[in-house]
Amino acid sequence: MSKRKANSKNVMDDNKFQIHCDAGNAGSLQARTKSVSVRIGQRIGVQAGEFWDSIIVLCEEAEEGVLSAKIIVCHPDWDQHLQVAHIRSRLIDAGAEGPILALDLKAVRL
Repeated sequence: MSKRKANSKNVMDDNKFQIHCDAGNAGSLQARTKSVSVRIGQRIGVQAGEFWDSIIVLCEEAEEGVLSAKIIVCHPDWDQHLQVAHIRSRLIDAGAEGPILALDLKAVRL
C-alpha cells in the first residue's frame, strides 16, 4: 500500500459518522466526521424569525468502539425534551461481543 493510501486510511478511520443534508434552495452538505449534532427548527407563530427546535439528532462515540445516535423531539409547551430513539452500534473491528446494532425506542424525558 502506498504511503498516501495509508495516511488516507488513518484519516478515514477517525470518522465515525456521515451526514447528507439537502436544505432545498439554501444548499446541501455532505461530510464525514467524528460526531454530529443537528437541530431542525420549525417556524411557530406568525412573526418571521420565530422558530423552535422540533428535532435534535446527537451522534457521538459513547465509549470505545460503541457509537450512539439519539433522536430527540421538542415542543414549546413541554418542560423537557423527549428522546424517542437511541441507536447504538458497535464498530465491527472493535472485538466486542454482542449485537452490532441495538435500537431502543423507549421514550425518555431529558
